[in-house]
Amino acid sequence: MRKSADILSKEKLRDHANLLKLLAHPTRLAILNSLIPGPKCVTDVCELCEASQPNVSQHLALLRHESIVKYYDEGKSRCYFLSQPNKMKNIFTSLMQDESESHPDCCKK
Repeated sequence: MRKSADILSKEKLRDHANLLKLLAHPTRLAILNSLIPGPKCVTDVCELCEASQPNVSQHLALLRHESIVKYYDEGKSRCYFLSQPNKMKNIFTSLMQDESESHPDCCKK
């Protein structure tokens, strides 16, 4: 049974739902996955995600607006990085986890 301290507030649940909605796009997931190892310039992100520069830039703008990614200018290039790399690593680790390993204790036989 869950402790009351483990139960998320309605505000936190809304915040998490909004984050998941934002992440729920294959291109945005590909962009974030490409940034997990470290900062990348837009051209590198485009190449890794196999997407056009305008498309990647639109997705990066959404991610930047929600403070999921940040950037710095390097000459004429703009390089992006994750603002909370551990959070994104945890999300991707969870997505890659084998379903047979993730059942709650109450469901194990």
